[in-house]
This record gives sequence, C-alpha cells and structure tokens, in this order.
Amino acid sequence: MNIKKTFTRLGLTAYLAVLISASLWPTPVDGGGFVWFITSNILKFCRSISWLNWIQYNQLEALANVALYIPLGAFLVLMLPRVPVLLLCITPLVVSAVAEGLQRFFLPERYSTLDDVLHNALGGLIGVIISASIRQLMRLKAKARPTSQDR
Repeated sequence: MNIKKTFTRLGLTAYLAVLISASLWPTPVDGGGFVWFITSNILKFCRSISWLNWIQYNQLEALANVALYIPLGAFLVLMLPRVPVLLLCITPLVVSAVAEGLQRFFLPERYSTLDDVLHNALGGLIGVIISASIRQLMRLKAKARPTSQDR
C-alpha cells in the first residue's frame, strides 16, 4: 500500500471519528466545556470587530456545520475517484439527513433541524467541488506536460 493512501485512510478515520462524535454525542456538543469555551470566545472576537458584528450564535453554528462537512466531500473525491461527481455531491446530504434523523429519534437532548441538514450538505458539496476541481486541474496539467517522446 502506498504512503499517500495510508495517510488518506488515517485522515479519513480521524475525521469520521470527529464527525460521528459531534453528530451523535448524546448532549449538544456546544452545551458546555471546551467547545462552549471556544464558541463563546469566537463570538466575543466577532463582536469586537465591526464587520463581523453580524455573526451571532446561529450564524456561527451554521458556519461550523458547513466547515464540519467540507472534509467529507474532499475525502469522498479522494477515496472514490471512479464514482460520478453528482453522486458524490448527494452523499453528504444523505449522511447529514441520517445523522440528524438519528438525533431526532434517539437523542432527545439534541436539536435536529432542516437547517443543519442543509448547512452540512452545503459543506460536503463545497468539499466535493473543490476537490474534484483540483483533481481535474491536476489531470489537465499532467496531459499538457510534454513526454520524453515529444522533446
């Protein structure tokens, strides 16, 4: 197995551990402790800068949901290179809907919303688009590279 695939799989495993923990933790992850400490400090920082005053808790949560799912889209492109991009774009929506459904039906202290599903799906879509675009640019660059026969 090559080193690139090994590191990709390790990264995916670590990311999935974070994603599953954040999605299926029995209580809200920002309800206290370290995550709430970080959240409250980010909000204080945003209030101290005039052009970031618009960021309140709900906006920060939406941005965090988007950011949390960007790696999922990127890993999908890396791990499933032969799967059509359209299917890869839909996958984060399905993953998010399942996670939010599990929260709604099995984790009564969690708040499951359609907004969360949409923000998560948007993050996954961004990850797929960026990664698929980079992959395509690398393929085009490789094709444009002159071979030893062309010289």
